[in-house]
Amino acid sequence: MAANITSGNGTYQAAGINIFQGLKPDVIAIQEFKYGASSISEIRTFVDTAFGSNFVYFRESGYSIPNGVISRWPIADSGSWDDPEVDDRGIAWARIDLPGTNDLYVVSVHMFNKGTEAERNNEAVAVKSNILANFPSNSWVIVAGDCNTDDRLETAITTYKTFLSDSPIPTDLIAGGDADTNEPRSKDYDYVLPSFSLTNLQVPVVIGAHIFPSGLVFDSTVFANNYTLSAVDPVDAGDSHVSGMQHMAVIKDFLIPVGGATTNRPSITTQPQSQTNTIGGNVSFSVVASGAAPLTYQWRFFGTNLNSATTNSYSLTNIQSTNAGDYTVVITNIAGSITSSVATLTVTSGPAITNQPQDLAVAVGQNAPFTVGASGGAPLSFQWRFNTADISGATNSNYTRTNAQPGDAGNYTVVVSNSSGSVTSAVAVLTVNTPSSGATNVVISQIYGGGGNTGATYKNDFVELFNPTAVAVNVSGWSVQYAGAAGTTWAPANLTGWIQPYHYYLVQLASGGTPGSTLPAVDATGTMNISASNGKLALVNNTTTLSGSNPVGLGQVIDFVGFGTADAYEGSATAAGAPSGNNTTSILRKNGGLTDSNDNTNDFATITPPTPRNSASPANLQSTPASTPTLTNAVLSGSQFQFLITGTTGSNYVVQATTNLSAANWIPVRTNAAPFSFVESNVFNLPQRFYRGLVAP
Repeated sequence: MAANITSGNGTYQAAGINIFQGLKPDVIAIQEFKYGASSISEIRTFVDTAFGSNFVYFRESGYSIPNGVISRWPIADSGSWDDPEVDDRGIAWARIDLPGTNDLYVVSVHMFNKGTEAERNNEAVAVKSNILANFPSNSWVIVAGDCNTDDRLETAITTYKTFLSDSPIPTDLIAGGDADTNEPRSKDYDYVLPSFSLTNLQVPVVIGAHIFPSGLVFDSTVFANNYTLSAVDPVDAGDSHVSGMQHMAVIKDFLIPVGGATTNRPSITTQPQSQTNTIGGNVSFSVVASGAAPLTYQWRFFGTNLNSATTNSYSLTNIQSTNAGDYTVVITNIAGSITSSVATLTVTSGPAITNQPQDLAVAVGQNAPFTVGASGGAPLSFQWRFNTADISGATNSNYTRTNAQPGDAGNYTVVVSNSSGSVTSAVAVLTVNTPSSGATNVVISQIYGGGGNTGATYKNDFVELFNPTAVAVNVSGWSVQYAGAAGTTWAPANLTGWIQPYHYYLVQLASGGTPGSTLPAVDATGTMNISASNGKLALVNNTTTLSGSNPVGLGQVIDFVGFGTADAYEGSATAAGAPSGNNTTSILRKNGGLTDSNDNTNDFATITPPTPRNSASPANLQSTPASTPTLTNAVLSGSQFQFLITGTTGSNYVVQATTNLSAANWIPVRTNAAPFSFVESNVFNLPQRFYRGLVAP
């Protein structure tokens, strides 16, 4: 019995003594153990009156409201531990010498009624620590008394339930009923908590003809209204609610086997082992025990019996996080019981990709940043791969291929791992664009005009390249001359492809051809429209003086166009096959610059191309950069979020993402040419995410 049933002036009086006499408990964990002036003789008189002269007791000394233990059987040892939260009582304990079986260890507690939940838990932790440190392992232990807890969900009760049982829960009726134990019957204050090794021996409480399967919270008024009050004589119907009554008494019964042919109690030779597995896996616990047959088994989860778990092994399939925790097994025979050590099941989650790496398209020399989002049990590890081969040192969630070259183009993946397994991301394809394979967003500046002589029939003009990347040129009806990298020879070039940056081109008329009166125009998109027939275009490198004889080889030089400085050239020639009316002998002349030449065979050895402008002269540049991107058509469908990026068609844009708009941590997640759709999968793993589009650098 757990008994804090003092009344009136805070000592045991007639009402409480009536309840003790009527219920006839064998072992009592008593609180506020006071009677009269609490002299030794008065305490002995109280025990004799309430229980019988054959009962023994232990009562704490030095406290104003001491705890104690009263027993029908001898008390072999006893003592008191300090309560960490109060100084008017301790934690009383006694070892009771039960006949022919194990000793019973009873701990009487009276926890801090005015304390906080945390303070009461400190007391429960102290009780557990002292029991584990001072009582033999697998002892029969009962902690009982006034816990002053508001309900069974308090942390202190959770702490007790790690090594004691609160099942079944007593009430004041045979079926249903109220489990509250304070005098107003509104809170769960009082408990009888046996160790797991005792629970198989628990039996219903029987009072007269009345059987209470879960134990009994004794309320004399409820009992009188529902059952035969004479079964608990001399209890009066109002005893549980007299003035100043503290609580209701709580009773649990245990049937202890005594004697028999054998005393070979169970013992465990192989304890169940802790295990770790992933969600969805299977686990099995087992125990090996010996002792007098038959042995019975009961597996428990956090101290609660598991249905149908009554063999020497217990298995779980398709485990989930709710299965994680502490498992024990109680083994019982006629001579006693033993509880195994705790086997802990840890349930982990394998890695999962929450944000796949995206395809990227960059120009030669640019960086290609890949990123992956992943979840799963920590720690996660990462290994990026290129065409299935590990990339040395690429072991973070982000990987950047710097100074990308054509040989870096291909398939990139990342393997994410933890202790539970690994997963490989989707393939992200890197495309490295070269001048011959597809730059489309480069702009050429205005044409700088020449002129000079009013008698000149044809003008020679330079144009300047704004961005040092190749541009497309449309040639209609003209041939092309192109200088190699060394700039020392001339060769035909096909300008339906790509013009190289910072090179110079000469428009040239073939023998017998009729040139137009002006230079071909280069418009804002970088297209050079050459409409005259029988023409040639020749290239002059921007850093090398060309040499050699007759590098052009066809007709006269008519116009000189280049991508470089804004200097003007003019001139015409009178070699064989030139149109009539051209009587000057100068092939090319730069005002205040180039050396004159009278070489009618079109020798360009004396032409030193001008130095190109750079970004330090922005005033001379008129460019048409890519427009600001627009993000539209955002749709969230299931676990997938997508939207459309539009801007200057063919221009590269980068999508960046962040989880916090107040931070500056924007991460690039995809680069591509507009227009394109951006898709993010598994967004239910992301609490929030924001996106923006920028012109790619």
